Amino acid sequence: MPLCRASLSPWFVKGGMKPKDENDYPVFEGRFNLGAISLHLPMILAKARQENKDFYEVLDYYLELIRNLHKRTYEFLGEKKASTNPMGFTQGGFLGGNLNPNDKIKPILSAMTMSFGITALNELQHLYNGKSLVEDSDFAYEVMQYINDKANEFKEQDRILYAIYGTPAESLCGLQVEQFRKKYGIIEGVSDRPYVSNSFHCGVWEHITPVQKQDTEKRFWNLFNGGKIQYCRYPISYNKEAIKTLVRRAMDYGFYEGINLALSYCEDCGYEQLEMDKCPKCGSENITQIDRMNGYLGFTRIHGKSRYNAAKVAEIKDRVSM
Repeated sequence: MPLCRASLSPWFVKGGMKPKDENDYPVFEGRFNLGAISLHLPMILAKARQENKDFYEVLDYYLELIRNLHKRTYEFLGEKKASTNPMGFTQGGFLGGNLNPNDKIKPILSAMTMSFGITALNELQHLYNGKSLVEDSDFAYEVMQYINDKANEFKEQDRILYAIYGTPAESLCGLQVEQFRKKYGIIEGVSDRPYVSNSFHCGVWEHITPVQKQDTEKRFWNLFNGGKIQYCRYPISYNKEAIKTLVRRAMDYGFYEGINLALSYCEDCGYEQLEMDKCPKCGSENITQIDRMNGYLGFTRIHGKSRYNAAKVAEIKDRVSM
């Protein structure tokens, strides 16, 4: 399964998960992801508190749940025959993909990754002590270190390339809030918006500079090596030299950096500005708008209508720093 922003864990030519010797090297071509299953971390903390249990005890239960789902998927896919994708599995399109049509594909799956997705890290921190990631990120960081350690344990035991993935949650951002509210109600800073924050990112509503956003999110960068992106939002007329400087700064950090730009224009009179629901020049609501949704630019509105779900539209409307 291809995932936007996904990264592949190293797979070494001779040693597999670990280099066999000093001359061994990783290969990334011809590999792919077998899928991601995402944790809603605030739900786990709320459940632990409601049941008077240790947070990490409850977290362990869900990590094991995802682990077993991945193992089942791995076994299921491994039984498929190479003829299901001749170009990939029999003609060398995938790494090791020179099997006979009737061969099972399990032997080549060991080089592919399976991900533990993470959403709402910002809301987890807020539920823990009433502070956002911008104000305090220590608990969130501790949790992500724990999850990484667990994934590494599972990797050694199961011989499956598990990785931690920063889930973009295009539609999941709204579903998870609905699920949380049904069990734990509306909690300020956690479930009072119709969406949850994307992976390890700061809340889109935070009034912070691009430099502050980069510095805050940098702390989590190496804890999401199964897939991640960092991005900042700029007005369309922003100083282009300043944008270049910030992009270079991100590259120095090793970020996969996104530039978030938005533009709205009236289909009736042609008037353009950064954001608008109604044209201030002619009064038309026949507006087309371009935004970066999560990892890519797209039309968030075409002729006044949106193809995106209500939760994501609400998140886009709240954006200040994202």
